Amino acid sequence: MRVLVATGVWLLIGTTPVLAWGQTANSPGLSNQAPYTLQVNSRVVLTDVTVTDNQGNPITGLTESDFRLLDNGKTQKLASFEEHRQQVLQLTEASTTPGHFSNDYLRHPPAQVNVLLFDTTTIGIEDQMYLFQQMKQFVNDLPPGEPVAVFTRAGSITVELASFTDDHATLLAAIRKAIPRLQQPGAWMASDLDTLQQIAVYMDQIPGRKNLLWFTSGSNMLLGPDPASVRIDPGARRAIYDLLESERIAIYPIDARGLTVVFGSAAMVTATQQMQMRQDAAATGGVAYVNTNGLAQAAEHVLATDGNYYTLSYTPNDLKSNSKWHRVQVKLVNANYELSYRRGYFDDGSNQPQPARETRARTALRAGGKKVEVQVLADRSEPLIFNVRIAPASPAAAPLLGDSPPKKGETRYVVDYDVPAKDVYAAKIQGNAGTDELGAAVFVYDRNGELVSRKALKFALGIDEQKLRSLPNAKLYFSQTVNLPQGSNYLYLGVWDMTTGRMGTVNAAVDVNKPQGR
Repeated sequence: MRVLVATGVWLLIGTTPVLAWGQTANSPGLSNQAPYTLQVNSRVVLTDVTVTDNQGNPITGLTESDFRLLDNGKTQKLASFEEHRQQVLQLTEASTTPGHFSNDYLRHPPAQVNVLLFDTTTIGIEDQMYLFQQMKQFVNDLPPGEPVAVFTRAGSITVELASFTDDHATLLAAIRKAIPRLQQPGAWMASDLDTLQQIAVYMDQIPGRKNLLWFTSGSNMLLGPDPASVRIDPGARRAIYDLLESERIAIYPIDARGLTVVFGSAAMVTATQQMQMRQDAAATGGVAYVNTNGLAQAAEHVLATDGNYYTLSYTPNDLKSNSKWHRVQVKLVNANYELSYRRGYFDDGSNQPQPARETRARTALRAGGKKVEVQVLADRSEPLIFNVRIAPASPAAAPLLGDSPPKKGETRYVVDYDVPAKDVYAAKIQGNAGTDELGAAVFVYDRNGELVSRKALKFALGIDEQKLRSLPNAKLYFSQTVNLPQGSNYLYLGVWDMTTGRMGTVNAAVDVNKPQGR
């Protein structure tokens, strides 16, 4: 393998980038499940509908003529209809090597996207211990080809502990990190709207319908069948509802308290919380599971049935962009089954479809500092794929530019990135020489969700496009350092192309032992 030093200028903190022309296996396309899009110039309302019998079993084989759809009581003509069937996938597993992390799964996103969220800000320690035993059962029974991701809500942030995988050891290790965990004072005041916003931003990279299995002991959020009727912070709630709609996220709240037997005022509080869970689920097309000790069975049922649903779309003809709530109703003409679907949308001009492959002018930096105008794709939906390796820095290693010595209780770590060069835009400039700017950043949070540190780098890179075309598997390598405190750390890493705006993110959980000699 030949290694070439790329022409570049560091503008912030980092080391000399290296472009390696590696001879690796060909990488497949980004996704085998394209996002569901319609190329029209008006708002498209897209509704995912699950149909089940009275036992909760999915009903398949329905046709477009079986459905009737109404918008504010007016029958709508369907623009499209599609049935989805449960799929079992052969996964390309991410590396299980300690310290190695990647978002490579986005090249082959799961057909059914399921996320487990353990909300320890609301779940008592005893209920967490029972939940952990139930999750061990759930993982042990998880069949091959049913990948899930694991998130935890720690303080004010929601962090990923495992990307989509069906590997039992990886999932159990992630769940063990999430629960049981002692609650922090005042943790119950954390905003559910913040949690959903963070989850939605993460899931923005993944196409298709997504299911959020939210293990909680009560919510301070109420979407309800008509979110416009909620007077508390209506602007924030409308923004979250728009985000959940655009990302096609269905909420499945699962009450981690199990079968509850309470009396007096506590019974009223519990009943109110469970009502909110049911309404939040119904508003987004999910189902709530309350008053059951079968937490594992609830999660198993979601995974076993979530891949069977129907996607209906239509274009309303009476939009006024007045931010009013539109109620959506889906009915079956000749059958009596249970339907779950998103109950409406805000007429606020959000979630407009974008023209395919739109281009716009951007300024790129040529080697030597000369600026040129280039045409680049405006679509930022295709994420950058990258890998990171996070390991303690060698005591003998030379310091990198911008390094700061670790404080007491900290250990210096090196974050090594590699990005496929073909995924990085290189402007087509005279002489087959292209340049671009990449940015990279790392945010470090402790186990309680408090921001510990952040560090960013930006650099201009020169790429020989002719060589790149002959060696399509070349990779761009660069590094930065970060000082991590002792204990559990959650790292949020991002790499973005500053010309096109394309971005990729990776979450990493890193446990730091007590520094040697301290």
